[in-house]
Amino acid sequence: MKEWSTACPDWEERILSCRSLIPFEPLFPNEAAAALDIFRSLKIVDAAGSPNMGAACRQWVFDFVSAIFGAYDAEVGRRLIQYFFLLISKKNSKSTLAAGIMVTALIRNWRESGEFYILAPTKEIADNSYIPARDMVQADPALSALLKPSAGRVIEHRNTGAFLKVVAADNETVSGKKTIGLLIDELWLFGKRANAANLLLEAQGGLASRPEGFVIYLSTQSDQPPAGVFAQKLDEFRSIRDGKVNDPSSLPLLYEFPKRLLKDEQFRKQEYWFVTNPNLGASVDEAYLVNQMSKADRAGRAAVVGFLAKHLNVQIGQSLRSDGWAGAVVWARGIETGLSLDEILKRSEVVTVGIDGGGLDDLLGVAIIGRERGTNRWLGWAHGLLSTIGAYRRKANVEDYLRFKQAGELTVFRFGHAAEEMIDDDPVLAELLRDVAPANDDPAALPPDIQYVVDLVMRIRDMGLLAQVGVDAAGVPRQHLWPRFEVVI
Repeated sequence: MKEWSTACPDWEERILSCRSLIPFEPLFPNEAAAALDIFRSLKIVDAAGSPNMGAACRQWVFDFVSAIFGAYDAEVGRRLIQYFFLLISKKNSKSTLAAGIMVTALIRNWRESGEFYILAPTKEIADNSYIPARDMVQADPALSALLKPSAGRVIEHRNTGAFLKVVAADNETVSGKKTIGLLIDELWLFGKRANAANLLLEAQGGLASRPEGFVIYLSTQSDQPPAGVFAQKLDEFRSIRDGKVNDPSSLPLLYEFPKRLLKDEQFRKQEYWFVTNPNLGASVDEAYLVNQMSKADRAGRAAVVGFLAKHLNVQIGQSLRSDGWAGAVVWARGIETGLSLDEILKRSEVVTVGIDGGGLDDLLGVAIIGRERGTNRWLGWAHGLLSTIGAYRRKANVEDYLRFKQAGELTVFRFGHAAEEMIDDDPVLAELLRDVAPANDDPAALPPDIQYVVDLVMRIRDMGLLAQVGVDAAGVPRQHLWPRFEVVI
């Protein structure tokens, strides 16, 4: 029984010393070598002189390819590592790498009529992967005799009937696939789609009966704070890399800056740009990056944010948003990890409550600020409440809602209206609504969000801490809180 770990807890040291981020040798060296022979021979037609991958690629590429194909146990027909995530800066030959890996997989495949897919968020991105794959085949007479490119971004294996198809998720269906190998390009863009998690699950459904299968996620950083399936996968694979989660079936290859370089913004220094650009000096021209950074500085904050996200793989957070509030740059200084509502009430001598009602199609927000005894520091807590109607009307935000709910910062509730059954049947909302309590049938009862607020305010009042309650004039109806409390409109 083979034993291995895909964790790389010393990744920060490795990435700064340009060492491999894959902490083990291929599990099956013969499989890795056979795949590498094919991969190295593939030609990059749009590069000067049309070199093959063996001459043009750097060692990190070969390490990644070896890990993917070297995880296959030919004796039992099972791939021991099935999930891979490459996070890398723009212009590091990601699309060419995708094409090379999937053409190699198509050639190495033994299953008759096997299905391989590259799933891209848009037609343009799909073409970016298909064209180099097609060119690799057409540039080699031996490959042209074995593989046949055809209309619809398809490359077919003439002997096995297996095929590689590049699919644009914005206008093509992905359900009903019997996938062996799936490569998902630009995962960050899928993170902006409300139905992305279900879509990707459909696309990789074939792995249940194809143990030799694999899924590869490729992405640059997002130009906005990570969201949806991209944020989920990024958190998951970081935890695996850091050794917080033991999952030897998943391999992270994340080119990002160590925390100390992020903390004091050392990543802006040109001397560290190699960290997220392992192809610096090859497919990535350093002079080009210097020029683009200079242009971004002149153009303003939005351009700088875009440059940092795409060319340096810097995750955009609260303080780096191009449209962000000016105070966000210092907001993190006030964070106290683990601070809860109960803790604030325990430590405060006086508390003020603020309420902003959202109606049926938006969040109701409630926040408290307490003055801490002895220090006079202000302690804050906030919570959102969302009706199923609001979730349905704003399905585009469902991934964000789900993250808030999982963090304990959002409560979803039902009104018991006529459309409730239709909303429950919506697959986009299934995960968000999974454990939402039934509606209260009592016609005299307050709406659940209002009841939540009333209970909270009464609790604070009964503790002798309440100073006052501030309510948005267009939000919560005053009669629900008055005359119980002193309300400031």
